[in-house]
Amino acid sequence: MYRFNMQTVLDHRQFVEDKLKKDLAEIRQQLMAVQQRMKMLERKEMDTHTALNQEQARGISSDQVVAYHAYLKRLSDRIARQGKLVSEIRERESKKQDAVLEAMKKRQILEKLKDQSLERYNQMLLKKEMNFIDEMAINQFVRKSIQKSGEGQ
Repeated sequence: MYRFNMQTVLDHRQFVEDKLKKDLAEIRQQLMAVQQRMKMLERKEMDTHTALNQEQARGISSDQVVAYHAYLKRLSDRIARQGKLVSEIRERESKKQDAVLEAMKKRQILEKLKDQSLERYNQMLLKKEMNFIDEMAINQFVRKSIQKSGEGQ
């Protein structure tokens, strides 16, 4: 029975790779959530600009204009923070992606070693089987030769 002598290392590398992939998926979910939040804030900012323009066309007080501008400033600050957060998460995603690729390479190297080792094992079994068959054929030939020489006397 074949047993790869580095199977535990291969299993560990597979575990590490799977964990890194899971972490990467979580980071990507975070990125999507932050991007959606940022789009929502941008829509709110556009809607507020539109509302301000409509109100100004109808004629509003300066206090209301100041309130609109203060709200737009807060929205702009929140959008900037979300943009910074998107950049940070993208950087984490990139680093995690690199880690996943490195882990995959390490695992694949061991899998190639395992395949090569299995191939050598199968070749050895085949050689043993062929030697056994050859030995059986030789024994059968010798037996027949002995029987013929015994009959001929």
